[in-house]
Amino acid sequence: MDFLRVAILMVHPILALALIWTFMRQRSWRREREGLLGSERTSALKAHEKSGNRIMAYLLVVILVAFTAQIVDAIILGQSTEEALRQLIPNHYHGWAGILALALMGSLWYLGRKTSSLSREGESIVKIKDLHGRLGDVMAVLVIIHAFLGFLYFFQIV
Repeated sequence: MDFLRVAILMVHPILALALIWTFMRQRSWRREREGLLGSERTSALKAHEKSGNRIMAYLLVVILVAFTAQIVDAIILGQSTEEALRQLIPNHYHGWAGILALALMGSLWYLGRKTSSLSREGESIVKIKDLHGRLGDVMAVLVIIHAFLGFLYFFQIV
C-alpha cells in the first residue's frame, strides 16, 4: 500500500482518537461535579455543556472525514465515480456501528440539552440527568469497542 493511501486512511482514526479522548474527559464531569459549589459549579457546568456541543460537532466532522477518505481511496484505486460513491454505504460492522454511534451520540447530546433547559425552567432534572449519565456510560463502552473494530478494519484494508 502506498504512503498516500495510508495517510488518507489514517486521518479518520487520528481525528477519532482525539474525539475519544475529549469524550472521555467530558465524562469525568460526573466525578468532578460532586465537589463543586456555587459559581464554581455553574462555571464548570457551562464548560461541560459547551464541550458537549463541540463533541457533537466534532463527531460530524470525524464521520464526514471517514466518508471522504473512503471515496478518495476508491478514486486512488482507479474506481469509477459510481463505485467510489458506493463506498458511502458501510459494508462492515465498524461502518454500521459508526452510524449507530451518531444516533446514540445525538440522543446523548439531546438529553444533555434537555437537562439544561429543564434546569433553567426550574423543573426536576433527576430522571433525565440520570438517563444522560447512563447513556454516556454505555457510549463509553461502545466507543472503545468501535475503536477496536476500526483498528482491525484498518489492517484488513491495508
